[in-house]
Amino acid sequence: MPKPRTLKLAALGLSGVTLLAPVVAVGAALGVVGAALSAGPALAAGQACTGTVAGVSAYGGAGQVAKVGESFSSPLEAEVVDTGGCPVANADVIFIAPTSGASGVFPGGDTTVTIATGTNGVASAPTFTANSVSGSYSVTATVDSGSSQYTATFQLTNTTVGAVSALNVSSGNDQSAHIGSSFASPLAVSVVDAYGDPVTGTPVAFTVVTDDGAGASFAGGGSTATVDTNASGIATSPALTAGSTVGPFTVTASVSGSNGNTSMVTFSLTDLAGTPDAIAAGVGTSQSAELGTDFPVPLAVTVTDADGNDVAGVSVVFSAPTSGPSGVFADAGDKASVLTNSDGVATAPDFSANEVTGGYVVTAEVGGVSTLATFALVNSPRSGANVPGPSGAYWLVTSKGQVFASGSAKSYGSLPAKEQSSPVVGMAATADGRGYWLATANGKVYSFGDAVNYGSPAASHLAADIVGIAATPDGKGYWLAAADGGVFNYGDAKFYGSAAKAHLAAKVTGIAATPDGKGYWLAASDGGIFNYGDATFAGSAANLHLANPIVGVAAAPTGKGYWLLSSGGAVYAYGSATHFGRIQGLVPSPARALVRTSDGFGYWVVSANGTAAGFGDAGGQGSPTVAAKTVVAGAGAA
Repeated sequence: MPKPRTLKLAALGLSGVTLLAPVVAVGAALGVVGAALSAGPALAAGQACTGTVAGVSAYGGAGQVAKVGESFSSPLEAEVVDTGGCPVANADVIFIAPTSGASGVFPGGDTTVTIATGTNGVASAPTFTANSVSGSYSVTATVDSGSSQYTATFQLTNTTVGAVSALNVSSGNDQSAHIGSSFASPLAVSVVDAYGDPVTGTPVAFTVVTDDGAGASFAGGGSTATVDTNASGIATSPALTAGSTVGPFTVTASVSGSNGNTSMVTFSLTDLAGTPDAIAAGVGTSQSAELGTDFPVPLAVTVTDADGNDVAGVSVVFSAPTSGPSGVFADAGDKASVLTNSDGVATAPDFSANEVTGGYVVTAEVGGVSTLATFALVNSPRSGANVPGPSGAYWLVTSKGQVFASGSAKSYGSLPAKEQSSPVVGMAATADGRGYWLATANGKVYSFGDAVNYGSPAASHLAADIVGIAATPDGKGYWLAAADGGVFNYGDAKFYGSAAKAHLAAKVTGIAATPDGKGYWLAASDGGIFNYGDATFAGSAANLHLANPIVGVAAAPTGKGYWLLSSGGAVYAYGSATHFGRIQGLVPSPARALVRTSDGFGYWVVSANGTAAGFGDAGGQGSPTVAAKTVVAGAGAA
């Protein structure tokens, strides 16, 4: 419907009377046949429509406001009239918008469009869309008439208020759900304008992006969903259900921005396997190992769900027989609990044959699965000290200060005979394995490689001989232990106590430090244990009525246990220390030192003649024997 136009009728002698135009045959209606009507000045009697363009005016659409990037709600309309005030049909009107700054475009991205007027004299421009620049501006409508040009102006404004400026994740990111289950939280995004205010009623598209089969579906089964933002500018996806394939995937949320570009955010999600349904043993299901040595292939199983997906993060319990032919898991004993990794695989700690020959079965079980995975293992006889595996990385020292290096351990020198005034009784290595200290019975300390001499009690008129040395974890200090229980600390080694005034029933024969260097144990020849600092008491052999005295002590890697060694080759394990075997019958007596491997999953029992029997993951001994049987101590290389 054209915009109403008021016409003055004074020329017809009808002062004060107005009619709404367009005016059609009003003269006949008023009984004034042939009278002409025009807008603006009063029509003179007998004046008629001329068809000659006399002006153009903004007929509709002026004064509008639109969000940047969005269309104006009403079209821009211009009316053309002739000299008689009548509408002019088929007149070309050129609509022109600014080419820079705040402006807009007609369809096709044009800033100019030409439209012919209709029979009512009105030219209606096609949809006009605000550009991405905010501000006020003018669009003109121009019509030519011979040498004359007439122009009308439309004042328009682009605003960023309520226009999409940013899209942000609100909630639901970094979730996981078991296959076939719903994710706990829906995915939600917030849409705001340039002022940080919420934008309502804007459609947001959520799309599942699968990755190697992993994905999900929205309620209703689709991989896409479109949701309008609410009054708070939040768009919340429908419920999301994990697919049937395990793994990570993403969901994107996108919205068209005020600049014409699409804003997008990404949610990272993960489909987890279902509950365990099956357990299968790996390649090490049938193998053998010599007594006291590790089985060559680790015991491992794979746990899957009903769809065959690997199940991560579930506990698998490996169990070995508690008597007869069997073995021990490093740092765990006859049972070990292990979590499956991301591939659904659980690998048991190193498993070492015990001291009984024969075959047996180790089982692996997981909660909720009725069947067990089994491993048929055999402990075979052992005829000597050497065992499969790389040569042991350690040093041995004789009472005369001669140092022997084994495996990858490098020799940094021995004690010259002319400098020795007392037998060597102890040895300790630096943290990086590039040096070591030797301690003598009279309290002297000798350093080799990168080991630093931080002092000694040699000039202190000792009440009892020194029997051992232990280094701090960083290699910047050490403790010396005396046979009467006395402890001497140097460098960054701190004093945590001693048994010097305890009236011992038996002499102290060794010292071992905790892994953090905040404590130590003293071992006595009768199997007694004295603990200081954070060293915990895990048991002793004092009540076993030993046939052979304790000659050495070594700490477990956890700091929650230790081993004791008797001169007869027996090894006693306490706390978290794992008993891997002993040397009776394997090497000549007496035993003199127990040297732990770097990971604590094995040890060498060293005889006085230098023969080292490896147990657990301790490989072949590789060091020369000493006919005089004068080896007194050893130390593991890093």
